[in-house]
Amino acid sequence: MMTSVREVASNAGERYEELNSFEADQEITAGSMRIKCHVKFRKPRSMAVEYEDYRSPLEDFEVKLSGGPEFVGEDLVDSRIIYGGKETWIHLVDKNTAVKKDGKLLYSPFAGVDVIGQLGFLPSLVEDFLLKDDGEGEINEHPVNRLGLKPKTSRRSLFLKDEVFNLDRAEIALDEELGLPRKISYYPGQGEQLRFSGSQGNPVFVEYSNYEVDGLGRGDFQFDPSKVDRVFEEQAVSEEEFEEEFPLSVPIVEIEEKGYERARDKVSILKDDETGRAYSSITFLKSDEGGRPTSSVQLLVGNYLSREMTRHRAYMSEHGEEIDLDGSSAQLADRSEVVKDRLPEEWEQEIFEVSWQGDESFYFLLGQAIEKDELLDLARTFQS
Repeated sequence: MMTSVREVASNAGERYEELNSFEADQEITAGSMRIKCHVKFRKPRSMAVEYEDYRSPLEDFEVKLSGGPEFVGEDLVDSRIIYGGKETWIHLVDKNTAVKKDGKLLYSPFAGVDVIGQLGFLPSLVEDFLLKDDGEGEINEHPVNRLGLKPKTSRRSLFLKDEVFNLDRAEIALDEELGLPRKISYYPGQGEQLRFSGSQGNPVFVEYSNYEVDGLGRGDFQFDPSKVDRVFEEQAVSEEEFEEEFPLSVPIVEIEEKGYERARDKVSILKDDETGRAYSSITFLKSDEGGRPTSSVQLLVGNYLSREMTRHRAYMSEHGEEIDLDGSSAQLADRSEVVKDRLPEEWEQEIFEVSWQGDESFYFLLGQAIEKDELLDLARTFQS
């Protein structure tokens, strides 16, 4: 390396400060995890992401255990996600549907660690890390300078920057011409098994290719909802507003009278005002005398089947048994039975789900660490 390691790191920071925008192909691998996307970034905060591949080794387990997150890999692939600095649009292209949410939601594979298109750590390399010259090399025929990074403090996030997690060490390969990373190798510190559970204890590798710098404008980060059939906008409302806005009756008070409280003060509604279709996910908790949660119930309800609800419906169709719920037909499944061989003993608990539907209405009630009869008793509050 002809220049000093400090100069190489400083030049990378200056290069990032100078640029206005960039786009690149990004690939994240960690063990059997593989995320591939095309990412666009424009200062100060605009992002656009198109996923081509999204495979997480824990996703299948999570889907069987609890239905998984709102959007899983197959939902994100071929979708387009646009963040303009305040809100996020998730455009499910093949479903001709868009979902609008407040804040930044790019679906990083690691909880609380913003790794998608994240290069904002570059200006602070010299300040934040002890630097080591790991020599020169090539990545995809591009000459690179390799730096070893040892954090001056082990707590890092925004992928090597602001939020809090443990970092043992990292390595970065900087393109000699561009000054931007071609590859980042990240080694999580001890105590980060849950946050980085998808990596299954493996190091995380982030690679960038096909950079284009300063060619993006505002139009690259705008979304026109009039071009899609269904547009669901998320609102966080009070219980009273929920009763007024939501098209179905939900017995929140009756559930709370049985010893549960909402995990959040506000209730989330996703609603398409043009069609009147809406859905919601509400989590209730029951706590012991010390205020520690001992069990939870998640309610998915709506007159429209969201992607998450569609997965629950498919699971119940395959694993549920028909039951009578106060004169109505319902399905009951023991989710803990399906995953018992993959749960550690200290996590073993009863996980039941009951589902039913009415005229253009769908209900899924998932209980963790509560008995089957108690879950069915909660479901009966919807029948009265």
